[in-house]
Amino acid sequence: MYSMLKKIITEKDIYRQILLLEQLLNHSQLTAKELAEKIGTTERTIFSDLQLIRGYLPEHWELDSDKSGIRLISIENSLTNDIWETFLPQSVSLQLIKQLFFTKDLAVQRFLDETGVSYETLKRQRTKINRQLQPFNIKIHLTSSRAYLSGEESAIRIFYHRLLLPFTHNNYFFEDYSIHEEHYLRFLTKELTEVLSVDTEQIFGICWFFINSIRIKAGCPIDDFHFDAADPLFTLYAPLLKSLYEKEGVYLQDEEIFFAFFCFLESWNYNNPLGKQVSDVLAEGYPLLREKAQQTVQAIADELHLQALLQSNLPTNLLLLLLKYAESPALSKQFQLEYQELLVQRNESYAILTEKSIALFNSLPQFSAIGDTTYFVNLFSLLSQQAIFSIRPHRKTIFFIFQSEPAWKAFLQQELADLLGKRVNLVSLEVSQLQEEILQTGDLILSNIPLDSVSLPVVYLSTIPTKNELSQLTELTSHSYL
Repeated sequence: MYSMLKKIITEKDIYRQILLLEQLLNHSQLTAKELAEKIGTTERTIFSDLQLIRGYLPEHWELDSDKSGIRLISIENSLTNDIWETFLPQSVSLQLIKQLFFTKDLAVQRFLDETGVSYETLKRQRTKINRQLQPFNIKIHLTSSRAYLSGEESAIRIFYHRLLLPFTHNNYFFEDYSIHEEHYLRFLTKELTEVLSVDTEQIFGICWFFINSIRIKAGCPIDDFHFDAADPLFTLYAPLLKSLYEKEGVYLQDEEIFFAFFCFLESWNYNNPLGKQVSDVLAEGYPLLREKAQQTVQAIADELHLQALLQSNLPTNLLLLLLKYAESPALSKQFQLEYQELLVQRNESYAILTEKSIALFNSLPQFSAIGDTTYFVNLFSLLSQQAIFSIRPHRKTIFFIFQSEPAWKAFLQQELADLLGKRVNLVSLEVSQLQEEILQTGDLILSNIPLDSVSLPVVYLSTIPTKNELSQLTELTSHSYL
């Protein structure tokens, strides 16, 4: 299920039932006791919720139970989304958010009649939802006659993009509105000629196409903000984007056309195989940003003695990152709220990346309006680490001290190496070869015999490893940015 959606559902019973459904979808079978433990409730509540869920299940889905446990069974390869389409409308809070998406003003009395809730109940739901909307700097205003969203329209759209992205294809939010996904796909595959082609996150862009079209038709125009109408990339793509939106009966002007362009630019992938005309514009149209990106990559390469970084995609990736900020610092400041979890600063192996990213950010005066550098620093770090690891993978050493029949030992070592992946260097040693001078902090020892007085953590395996032992091993040896 989707984290933002669960935050919006304020009814405790529906939220609990969604958690229950998630568990049944993710496991082939669970007992009532296991479900109760995972969700944090009682077995009696589990049985009560299951009875309610049975009434909401769509055709071709059913709950089955016996002495072994409870199963959620699909018939004829039914889609999981069918469950959510029939279950989610039970949430009044979600229905309120959904209807506010399609209109500037919502008639409250009509909404109360449709949902069967009281005005007092709706007020309580509004208060709970507003707590979740606060990070986006928007809120629901409610009177006895009308409800509406307040805040900058760009912030409202950013919130809905985060909420609706998982539903772009299944049409839960869009089934009552005729927006044509094929128009956007044709734009990407036909209208963008070979010289203009870019690789994009398609669903990310399609969701923006839906949201912008619907909100404009609902009479919710984008706010005033400064933009450069002569920007090279903007002038390259603006005519094509205007033509795209006209197919939906939407005529983009002024801030709306630039916002649509900015949304399109946000969907661009990194490590991008760019068309020739796009590459030429990036090479010639932004000399200062390109120079800053090149200087920064050179500084990192010198510090790490890794000159191959200059031939990697990192200079172009950093230029694209800088562009996403430079095109409109005001919009960039708002867009970083969509993925607020990336605002948390991580501890990383390369402290130089934080230093160089902050220096780069501060060297561009137009970024000063953004203020907080944390989001930029994290994106910079992700792109830089990806480039560094592609050249020099971060590797953890595991010393394999295993006593067994030689053929089995050789076979098992190969299987473990494949299981643990290229980030792990599996080194076979005998006990007599285990010397302190070869051991490094962060390494592990993997053994099937007792080892005393060693400075590294030891993970013990059976001679024939069990599934639980292998799961524990992969968890201990996994390395990621998080």
